[in-house]
Amino acid sequence: MYTIRDFIKHFCEDAKINIGNFYEHERMRVLNFIPVILGTGICCFFNLDNPPPLIWSVSFFLILLALSGRFKFLWIFLIFNFGFMLAQLRTIHINTPMLEKTIENPQSFFATVDSCYRTESGMNFVVKDTSLRFKSNKIFLSWRGKKAKDSAGDFMPGDRVSFFAKLSPLKDQPFPQAYNFKRQQYFNRISARGFIMSPPKKVEYLYREITLSLLIDKFRHKINQKIDKILGFDNAAIAKALVTGTKSSIGKDLRESFVRSGTAHVLAISGLHIGIVGLFIFVLVRLILCCIPRISMFYDIKKIAAIVSLVGAVAFYFISGCSVSAMRALIMHTLVILAIILDREAVTMRSIAVAATIIMVLSPEAIMFPSFQLSFSAVIAIVAFYERCWNFSSRFKMLINIVATTVVATLSTSIFSVFVFNQLTLNSIFANIFMIPLMSFFVMPMVIISLLCMLINVTFPLKILAFGISAMIKLAKFSSTFAGSLFVMHSPSPIVMTILIFSALIFTLIHHKIRWTGFVGILIGILLYFFQDIPRIIISPNAKAYGARVSDDLTCFNHCGYFRATLSAWTKSVGCSRRENFKSKACRKFIEMLDDDSVRISADGQDFILTSDSKLSENFAKILKNQGKETQKNSKKLPTVIFLDKTSKEFRQI
Repeated sequence: MYTIRDFIKHFCEDAKINIGNFYEHERMRVLNFIPVILGTGICCFFNLDNPPPLIWSVSFFLILLALSGRFKFLWIFLIFNFGFMLAQLRTIHINTPMLEKTIENPQSFFATVDSCYRTESGMNFVVKDTSLRFKSNKIFLSWRGKKAKDSAGDFMPGDRVSFFAKLSPLKDQPFPQAYNFKRQQYFNRISARGFIMSPPKKVEYLYREITLSLLIDKFRHKINQKIDKILGFDNAAIAKALVTGTKSSIGKDLRESFVRSGTAHVLAISGLHIGIVGLFIFVLVRLILCCIPRISMFYDIKKIAAIVSLVGAVAFYFISGCSVSAMRALIMHTLVILAIILDREAVTMRSIAVAATIIMVLSPEAIMFPSFQLSFSAVIAIVAFYERCWNFSSRFKMLINIVATTVVATLSTSIFSVFVFNQLTLNSIFANIFMIPLMSFFVMPMVIISLLCMLINVTFPLKILAFGISAMIKLAKFSSTFAGSLFVMHSPSPIVMTILIFSALIFTLIHHKIRWTGFVGILIGILLYFFQDIPRIIISPNAKAYGARVSDDLTCFNHCGYFRATLSAWTKSVGCSRRENFKSKACRKFIEMLDDDSVRISADGQDFILTSDSKLSENFAKILKNQGKETQKNSKKLPTVIFLDKTSKEFRQI
């Protein structure tokens, strides 16, 4: 007789065999899963409100390390715990002191300029070594107005400057769906922010510490100054983004055009830029060496060109600002160059895993920022696509490759674009068909030539570069006007994000037939995203500002002036594109002012009554209770009464 015990026994045996077969099938790709497990541990730490003490993490790690030699499956938990511990150690090591309260009176102090750059409305400074009484690492200062624009070339990194500024703390994450800007600034060692009230003045001082990073910053600043002198504002802003990675000068409208056209990725130094720079230098050096018989006959010019290409890529990485996406591209480029030197074939997915592991070990917090997420999601999907699905040869191969790469990159980064920016564009395919060849064959080669010429104080190549940049701007503006250029979408919940990310990793990293469960998981995650609940009401601290999502594309607030940035972010997070005041025509049909302290809002098909009078709130509840029977007969929902607590210090979502 076949018993339950026999069934369990056979099930366990089959499971053991299947796990063994799966391990043998994926044994050569085990390295690809290390950054996934490591990153999961890091994300768990950063998403805990009250993480355990460090001694617990270290103790658990040592226990797992002792047992992992006997029980191989414990290596998974060991790597997970190592990631958790890395994030904890990094957070303790950074230990950035944060300003807690706004300093009402403007402060006069001395500070050393860490970086300074021109913006559309003025100038920004990041300063350190301040003479302020409270402990701080760096302070972000904004200077607005015509004087700020005119003085953009008067300051450079390393200058000792006196400031008169009003300082305030960095803003906390207002609601769960919002991007945690304060955490990013914490790891950037920014302690506070402020506004400069009067023109800064340089101060002469005897001792100046000269470091390599300071020399690089000064070199980058001089490049920016030369670009500003030669080119117009918009062309200079794009040129600085491509050469030194300084994107702060790009105007809001111009940036929006690149975003709506799906070409904003060309403004961030990434694999596209590092790859083009490395390839251009490699081809150029090899062609030059081929023309010299004494070298080409006796030396391996391919390896020499590869080494020079690596040196050039490293130099460009430091000049461009050392972003996370550029670091990933540089590590992968280094592995490819090493493969050429050692006469071995580079394993691209493995190089991605190595790059991700190195970045997470050095800067565990990087995994929580958009640069890491967008960069690695795109490159993993592209490499997986070309490894398995793409073997096409045609006279139109380049065009087809651009289309295929754009489609794969857009699909793979869409979830992070929606999560971070609450927007999605469908025009990227058309725009990138023209933008990528323009970048590859004209703009980036001219960037390299311009950099080399600026070393000998020759700037005319910048004027040639301006033609390519003007073409980029015209293309971005033209394609941004198409229908469907931008969709505002609500933020996915943490559960949906987890399902989509792990399902996508299973589908791209695993070659076994079990990978199709990842595809099913992606479909389930998409369905859950469209059926998840969206908050309808938001109330700011002290109930100064409150409002609601009243339709699919409109939110209404009582005071748009209070917490303007936060309310705009909330508007996008619930999938709306417009934010209006209660008194506007668009909001009048959804809003009914009951008295000075109470308002009735028809939000997305349901009525809410918001009141700051506690007694009135109770009266409303009684009235609604008495009207309950009549309301039920008319098959209408009872309005929900919400009390506006003016003593609350947190944002509320309902």
